Amino acid sequence: MISDSLAIDVLAAPRAAAVDTPSIARPQQLTVYGAEWCRDCRRSKAVLDIRRVKYVYVDLAADPTRADEAEALTGRKTIPVLVFPDGSQLVEPTNAELCAKLDRAGL
Repeated sequence: MISDSLAIDVLAAPRAAAVDTPSIARPQQLTVYGAEWCRDCRRSKAVLDIRRVKYVYVDLAADPTRADEAEALTGRKTIPVLVFPDGSQLVEPTNAELCAKLDRAGL
């Protein structure tokens, strides 16, 4: 079980690698806009990695010009922004919210 405090099961599966490629407004796979300095971004990525969900990671610290994409999608300046292939988005989700969305999406 994953809690919001990120108590990760040490027996969890190995982390899946994030795919570091550009994304579009309606991606073929889950896209995460974030930055390594952001605790919520690291937490959301950990949930995805533990569940072995493949995703495209857009590092806004490395490429700040991409921040406009995330803001255009959500109307907000906060991260992380997770954009699903169906066009739906989550902004700063809790672990419970992210897991529920992944369950509904079959991921």
